[in-house]
Amino acid sequence: MAWSDLVRHSRLAGCDWHVAGHFRSASATYNVTFRAAAELTRFLDYLVTSGESFGTSRLYRRAAIYPFRPEHDLSGLRFQFSAEHQVAAAALLAADHEAGHLYRWISSGDAGRDGLVLSYDSWNEHETVFPPAAFITLAQLRDVLGQWAFGEILPPPVVGWAAAPDNLGWL
Repeated sequence: MAWSDLVRHSRLAGCDWHVAGHFRSASATYNVTFRAAAELTRFLDYLVTSGESFGTSRLYRRAAIYPFRPEHDLSGLRFQFSAEHQVAAAALLAADHEAGHLYRWISSGDAGRDGLVLSYDSWNEHETVFPPAAFITLAQLRDVLGQWAFGEILPPPVVGWAAAPDNLGWL
């Protein structure tokens, strides 16, 4: 990833924003708003240690405009993890509303596991499988989440990133 391909949250925002998350397991759905990196880290720790299997988790960095409309999304991060294998994969979207461009990336790492399937869309799991080259460690995911949610540079430089498929969109 060339530095010229990086975008900055401040360039995309130009307004107040917040981080909202949607996390779904077989027994519960959580809709959460995060105001600090420590809250996000604590919630990720809960997800990993809960013993439940979670589908694709979704985070959104949104303009703080009410009522909310989808065009208020500034950036989105999806991830799925395996607590058993201590790996995850992430997909990142960033909207440049002024230029009418949607940036798309997937994580790039060397934590791949044969036979383990992680996807960036739980509703279409078999069509949206992360390649093993997208697998990162859970420790790296924790850093990615904090840098994405409360940092400035996209994609977060703590891991490598590759271009994501065109079918990666907001929904």
